[in-house]
Amino acid sequence: MMKKALAALLALVCLAGLMGPVAALSRDYTSVKINEIMASNGDTIQDSHGATPDWIELKNISDEEIDLSGLCLSDGKKNLRKFVFPEGITLAPKGFLVIFCSDEEEVETLSDGTVEIHVGFKLSADGEKVVLSFQEEILDIVRFDRQTRDVSWALREDGSWAFSEIPTPGAENVF
Repeated sequence: MMKKALAALLALVCLAGLMGPVAALSRDYTSVKINEIMASNGDTIQDSHGATPDWIELKNISDEEIDLSGLCLSDGKKNLRKFVFPEGITLAPKGFLVIFCSDEEEVETLSDGTVEIHVGFKLSADGEKVVLSFQEEILDIVRFDRQTRDVSWALREDGSWAFSEIPTPGAENVF
């Protein structure tokens, strides 16, 4: 009996070794929310090139770091895969991630170690939608109306959306 138990334990250890290390990152994409949108960025935030493109902010509402690999962003439902997050992009627990909508897809690690993400589409200040999806399943969709320069469309704590004259890219929303 002891030999069988030892053999079973050895088999599990070998199997675990073949599977590689257990992932420490969560892939609970339901914890990633669209948190703030600015479709008319005058001088609220600049990218590393000094430009002021539109931007989308994501928030991780969980207490675990989330691996964003494979998650998709779009400005409509016809093509959900306009931008697919590459391997290695994570979102810290309760953290924020600003994505620039510059019409030029680029993921760059800056000298301070942060990652700057640009997607291959822009947002319309006249209003449209932002869609967050994974494998053709829509996880979050936000519609916004005409935006005024440097005023964001932001998620409130109660789950409703409102314009904010105090945009907060990378931080909690303020109204």
